[in-house]
Amino acid sequence: MLAAFRGFGPSDALDVALVALLLYTGMSWLRRTHAALAVLGLSLLAGVYLAARALDLQLTTWVFQGSFAVLALALVVMFQDELRRGFEELASYALARRGDRRPRLDSADVLAHSLADLAAARIGALVVVAGGQRLDRLLQGGHELGGRLSPALLASLFDPHSPGHDGAVVIEDRDVTRFGAHLPLARATAALRGLGTRHSAALGLSERSDALCLVVSEERGSVSAARNGELRQIGSEDELAKLIASFYRERRALGRARPRLGELVRGRHLEKLAALALAVGLWVLSQR
Repeated sequence: MLAAFRGFGPSDALDVALVALLLYTGMSWLRRTHAALAVLGLSLLAGVYLAARALDLQLTTWVFQGSFAVLALALVVMFQDELRRGFEELASYALARRGDRRPRLDSADVLAHSLADLAAARIGALVVVAGGQRLDRLLQGGHELGGRLSPALLASLFDPHSPGHDGAVVIEDRDVTRFGAHLPLARATAALRGLGTRHSAALGLSERSDALCLVVSEERGSVSAARNGELRQIGSEDELAKLIASFYRERRALGRARPRLGELVRGRHLEKLAALALAVGLWVLSQR
């Protein structure tokens, strides 16, 4: 194996670094999609294939190579929503403008207070706080709106006599951009534990996007939050404000034109080492 590194030069180092970056990006994406079992299965198959290549097991290697096309098609079918989400994240980052599109943190207090008032009045509500991904393909129906976020506006939109009160309100930055929209329902129905359609819609959108979805239950007078496919009940208005502010801070960080170098090298060291080791292993195999 050491003989393979005798001709290792700057171009080979760049080659390994690019592959390691791609592998680490894939690991991060798979981690966010909660596909632990799928990742474990793929890792085992990759390990068997690499071992077969190293031991020169021609039949096993031939079978694996012949199955790659079928496996790739199966992965596309299984993770089509997650793949679309990943490409949208990449496009959002690549096309990010230098202009400051970061949400103002004081919007968190306004939204938290508005939802707390609706919960106290036992008025059902569903609010979507947009993240970095576009939501157009996931929303159905509704009406366009360009109003500034305020307690009075949300109260009027969710008034039981309002024609769009059963739908969702979409908030981007400090503006309400849509109301009366319908969201995809949740896949993980067991997590709902008898909750209603609003909770299922909030969880369903959070499974398919990076948005923060907030639900007010008219039966319980409580507020719940759904994000990244997880739903939890919020205990107080202060906790809700902190949750929204934390989400906004992440949006503000993503809204910077360029990430800081420290953010690229900090954390997830085990995943980065694994990606680098796998890239080096693939490079060694390619030299055979």
